[in-house]
Amino acid sequence: MKHYMLDTDISSYVIRERPEPVRARFRELDGAQLCISVVSEAELLYGVKARGSPRALASTVADFLRRLAVLEWSRAAARHYADMRAKLEAAGTPIGNMDLMIAAHARSAGAVLVTNNEKHFRRVEGLKVENWT
Repeated sequence: MKHYMLDTDISSYVIRERPEPVRARFRELDGAQLCISVVSEAELLYGVKARGSPRALASTVADFLRRLAVLEWSRAAARHYADMRAKLEAAGTPIGNMDLMIAAHARSAGAVLVTNNEKHFRRVEGLKVENWT
């Protein structure tokens, strides 16, 4: 069974219930196939706190986080991160650390990373990427 790790931007789309192609794909998959990185969880929770978001949004984010697995960071993910960062920096094409941590987490878990930020993530060797938008 294929597993999909949703990036923070795709998670935000699901939470906001748009665009429709993302919602449709999210609904058609078995929940056991879907996960996010604890790094994305941190970004989502930060977004709620930093914006002083209303209680309704905080509740919606909490509901989203209960509906799929949140994978803990692992030593394997750390090794993938170190490898990826060294290669991207040597090539002069680094990406942001949070994005890189999510990419490393997906690759180490053997998951397809679902993102709307293909430009950055397609540079990561061995990372499977899909864009549901």
